[in-house]
This record gives sequence, structure tokens and C-alpha cells, in this order.
Amino acid sequence: MRTVLVLATTLVVAAGGALVSAQKRMDALVEQASRYVLDYEGSFWLLALDEEQLQWIERPTNPGSNLSRTNPGGGMVAGGATARRIIKSDYLLVQGGEGRGWTPFRDVFSVNGKELRHQDDRMVRMFRSGNVDSYDLAQKLHDQSKSHDLGNVARTINIPMLGMMLLHPDVRERFSVKHDGSESIAGRLVERFNYRETARPTLIKTARGKDLALTGRMWIEPGSGVVVRTEMIAADPIVRAMVTVTFRHDGELAIWVPELMEEYYKANVALDDIFSSSTFSAPRIYQVPSRGRNER
Repeated sequence: MRTVLVLATTLVVAAGGALVSAQKRMDALVEQASRYVLDYEGSFWLLALDEEQLQWIERPTNPGSNLSRTNPGGGMVAGGATARRIIKSDYLLVQGGEGRGWTPFRDVFSVNGKELRHQDDRMVRMFRSGNVDSYDLAQKLHDQSKSHDLGNVARTINIPMLGMMLLHPDVRERFSVKHDGSESIAGRLVERFNYRETARPTLIKTARGKDLALTGRMWIEPGSGVVVRTEMIAADPIVRAMVTVTFRHDGELAIWVPELMEEYYKANVALDDIFSSSTFSAPRIYQVPSRGRNER
């Protein structure tokens, strides 16, 4: 009997040690990903992409209000897509300085196959020209492009690198991170983590200025610390938003770039669900001209 107890105690201690060791490995991986984000931040100034965005609005099935034995559907109204739009744009991400992430600018040139202008990378030319008004001019184009969005919700967290930047050393301690298992993405084994913002005040606010804690998931490749996918959720009493971004490795540029950004919005007072799926291609990176580096 004593031998059995000793063996059981040994097994419990060993299991506990294995759990501690596994937790240390996951903590080290998050730390490695944080360093990856810091290095990534300094790898380019501008990232230009071609974007093809599909937006659509869906209305969930309405069970109706006239329920009875003879009318079990209650006057059910079928759900489904109520609007659909394909938007093609020049998409530009501009690095704002250490710890400040990237500012996105979208310049639409085609809607549902109708050409609005010739695709000409005019935003890239503006920034590379050294024009001191580049940000203001690009913001004007970006604001004009918003007029083509479906739905009436504000889209403020749909920035491809925003989820990744939550691992930046300047803000990482604001979040609790917990390992949530392993999976494969595009043939790569990755570790999945849940995160939740715990620090106050929060990084973003509601429309009324109240704290809005971010939650979501990150997928990190062991060994390299590369952030392969991010998911960000922001939900307040007015609207719920979820943005998921998947990255791919570009062999020519030798960096990981956004490949797919999926968005979901639901306003609490609205029946409709708003969806968006952006596919990015033809990535080009540019360095600050004064650094004397070549674009690729």
C-alpha cells in the first residue's frame, strides 16, 4: 500500500512539473512573438497592397410573431443576403513610429465592376514625394472611400496589423494571455492563445468615452515567433465587431504580409449582420527615403 501511495505521489509531482514546463514554453513563445512584432515594426515604412473586398449584409431568419398550431412558422420570413458589393482599392499601411503601429488608407478605384478611376498608386507617390500634407490628403481619400461601405456601423479596428501590435512590448503587459491549444494553418503547426485586456483605462473607448476591453485570439508559430493569424473582438452596448487577419510569407519581400482580413459587425438595434472579406495581393514595401534603402 505504501508503495502505491509513493508511486501515485510521484506521478502527481511529475504531472505538475510537466504542466509548469509547458507553461514556461508557452510564456517564452509569447515573449518571442513580442520580439518578432518589435522587429517587424522596423522592417518597412510603407506597405502597399491591392485589395479586393467583398462586403455583404445578411438578415437572419425571422421566426415571425403569429405562432399557432396551424401556423407553426408564425409567418416566418426567410433570411439571407440583402446586399452585396465588390470593392477594389489601392490599400496602404503607413508606419507611424515606434509603438504606434500602422495607419491604413484605402483608395477605391472600382465598385461592382464599374471603374471609378485608373489604378495608379497615387497615395504611394504622395508619401514618397515628401509632401507635408500627405497624411491629410490620404485621409481625405480614405474618408471618401468609406462612402462605398455597406451598413451604417463605424469600422475603426479593421487594421491588419492592429491585433499583432497588442504583443508589442509597450502594451503587452496590458493583456492576460492564455494558451488554448495547437492547430495547423496552411500546413504550419501553430499555437493558439486567448487574450483579454485587463489594464485600465483601455486602449480604445466606446462612442460615449467608456472603457472597452479588447478580447480575441492569436496564432503563433513555435520556433520563429511569427504571428500567423490574429482575431480581435470589441463589443459594447451599441455594436459588436470582430476582425480576423491571416498572414502569409512573401518570399520575394522576405516578410509576412496580410493575405486575408475578415470582418463582422452587428449593431444591437439592427436586424442585419454586416460582413466583409478582403483579399490582399501584390505587396510592395518602401522605406523612408532618408534612410537610403531601396523599395521592393
